[in-house]
Amino acid sequence: MPGGGSAAAVCGAMGAALAGMSAHMTVGRKKYAEVEDTMQDIIRETAALQQDMLGFAQEDAEMYSLVLQAYKLPKSTDEEAALRKAAIENASKTAVNASLKVTAACVNILKLALTVVVQGNRMLVTDGAASALLSRACQQVASYNVRINLGGVADAAFKTEAEQALQQQLAEGKRLEETVLKEVEQRL
Repeated sequence: MPGGGSAAAVCGAMGAALAGMSAHMTVGRKKYAEVEDTMQDIIRETAALQQDMLGFAQEDAEMYSLVLQAYKLPKSTDEEAALRKAAIENASKTAVNASLKVTAACVNILKLALTVVVQGNRMLVTDGAASALLSRACQQVASYNVRINLGGVADAAFKTEAEQALQQQLAEGKRLEETVLKEVEQRL
């Protein structure tokens, strides 16, 4: 059952693909010979990130179902309620961790988008901007999924660690997006 997290991860895959395409269109051009190795690395990295994001889209659908199943468990007796509570806790933690993988991957895509904008083919800077914008949108949607699933988690240490990781990734994502867009504006 796909939801917003799955759609976001597909959006992130598109962001990775655009950074990779920009690198592809830089490779082999004399004008960009000095960044050939960097662009080849970006091609490999973005291909892997694209596949990761598509996997995350499937994982999000599975996590959504897992969380829904936990909330549907019976709670008529104390024993059933305890089992349901534990299932919600476990499913919520699993879903949080899945979404945090997405928010972290977005930071990596944004870094690659910045590199292709600054060092890559100048005719493709707008594709670098699209990569950054799509990746940041993906990150923001995934962050909402982290936050809503933290509502099903009672483990205070887990919540604190997840919230800190999320805030760090969001801050880095915002900084990178702003930097990419500033660089693009300078090159238009």
